[in-house]
Amino acid sequence: MSSDLDGKIITLQVQVKKLQSQKDSLLKELDDVEENFEKTKRLYKKYFPVIIDSVAMGDNAFSKACKDLSHAMKKEASQGKLEYIFECLKTAMLKEDIGSVPGKQTKGLLSVFKKNSSTSFIKAYKQSYHDVVNTLRSNLDKQYVGKLDNIAQKINTAEDASDISEIRESVFGLIFVYISDTSQDRDKVNLFVQEIVGKIFDIESFINSSFEDADSLFASNDEFETILNFEITELKQKKETSPTLDDLKIQVAKRLDAIEKALEKKQAEDRAVKKRVKQNQDAFKTGFAKLKLKLDKATKHSRELEKKLNKDQLTGAYNRRAYDQRIDEEMERFLRYGTKFSLLMMDADKFKLINDNYGHAIGDRCLQEIIKRTLPLLRKNDMLARYGGEEFVIIMPETDSEGAKTAAEKIRKTIEKIEFLYKSKKVKVTISIGVSQTKKGDKSHLQVFERSDIAVYKAKEQGRNQVVVN
Repeated sequence: MSSDLDGKIITLQVQVKKLQSQKDSLLKELDDVEENFEKTKRLYKKYFPVIIDSVAMGDNAFSKACKDLSHAMKKEASQGKLEYIFECLKTAMLKEDIGSVPGKQTKGLLSVFKKNSSTSFIKAYKQSYHDVVNTLRSNLDKQYVGKLDNIAQKINTAEDASDISEIRESVFGLIFVYISDTSQDRDKVNLFVQEIVGKIFDIESFINSSFEDADSLFASNDEFETILNFEITELKQKKETSPTLDDLKIQVAKRLDAIEKALEKKQAEDRAVKKRVKQNQDAFKTGFAKLKLKLDKATKHSRELEKKLNKDQLTGAYNRRAYDQRIDEEMERFLRYGTKFSLLMMDADKFKLINDNYGHAIGDRCLQEIIKRTLPLLRKNDMLARYGGEEFVIIMPETDSEGAKTAAEKIRKTIEKIEFLYKSKKVKVTISIGVSQTKKGDKSHLQVFERSDIAVYKAKEQGRNQVVVN
C-alpha cells in the first residue's frame, strides 16, 4: 500500500516538474514577446511621426488626421485615442481626401505631364519617378547608390500600373532605411522626407486623375464618332440623289471612303487604348484594395497583440505595462487641466501564509477571485491592474479621496466574504487598501503612489482588512 502511494507521489512530482517547465518556457516566451514589442514600439515612436509629418501639410481631413496622429504618438497617447484617430485617418483615405502637398515643388517635376497630353501616363509616371530618384541621389550618401540603381532599373522596366506598387514600396523602403541610419539633424531629415513624399503623392494623384481624364476622353470620342458616322451616312445619301454631278460625286465618294477608313483605323486604335487603360485602372484599383486589406489585417493584429501584452496572464487584470501608460496619461491631464484622480493600492492580507499553508494553487485562486469580485464594482473608465505579486492598483479618474474611499470600502467588504474549502478547512481572504488622490503641488504620479503605499502600510499596522486614506 505504501509503495503504491509512493509511486503516485513520484508520478505527481514528475507532472509538477513538467508543468513548471512548461510554465517557465511560456513565461520566457512572453518575456521575449514583450521585449520585441517594446523595441517595435520605440521604433514606431522614433520614426513614424517623421513620416506622418511629411504628409500632413494640407488643410483636408487626411492631413488633419495625420497631424493629430503624429502629435498623439509623440505624446504617447492612450490606445483609445489612437484608435479614434486611426478611424478618422481611415475614413479620410477611403474618401480619397488626399491632396498634393502644398508649397514649392521641384522645377520640372510634373512638367512632362503638361507638355504633351498625348503621352501615356506610364511614360509620364516613369519620368516623374526618375526625378524622385535623382533627387535622392543628390541628397543621400554613396552607401545608397546600389539601392537607387535597383529602383531606377525597376522604373525602366515598368510596363503598366501593376508595377506601380512595387516601385512605390521600394522608394518608401529606402526612405525608412535612410531615416533609421542617418545621424543628421531631425528637422533637416523631416524637411527632406516631406519633399520626397510630396513628390510621390503628386505622382499618385496624377495617375488617379489620368484615369478620370481617359474616361472623359473616351466619352468625347464616342460622341464624335457618332456624329461623324451620321454625317458620312447623310453625305452618301445626298451623293446618290445628285446624278448630274458625276465628277463631284466621284471626288466626294473618294473623300468619304478615305474618312471612313481613317475613322475605322482610329476606332481600332481607341479600342486598344481603352483596353490598356481599363487593364491599368483595374490593376491600380486591385493594388489599392490589397493595400487596404493589409492595413486592416495589420491593425487587427496590432490590437490583439496590444490587448494580450497589456493583460496579466493569471488574473486577467491589466498588467504593469498598461498601468504605467495609463497613470502617465492621467497625470498629464492633472498637470494640464487640473483633472484630479485617485489611486487605490490593494494588498492581500497574509498572502504568504496562504501560499505556505495551502499551496500556490490556492494562492492563485485567491488572486483570481479578488479580481473577479472587484471588477463589477468599478466604473467603465476605472482601471484595475496587477502591480506585482499580491498587490493591485486601481486608477479612478475624476474621483476625489472621499469617493475613492467609498468605493474601496465596497471592495473590502466584498472580498472579506470570500471563502475556500481546503481539506475541510475554510480559507478566508481579506485585503488592506490605501487611498490617495492628486494634490496641489504634485509633479509626478509617483507622489500619489507613495501616499497610497504608505496608507496600505498603515492599514496593515492597524490590524489589516481596512481602508486608510492618506
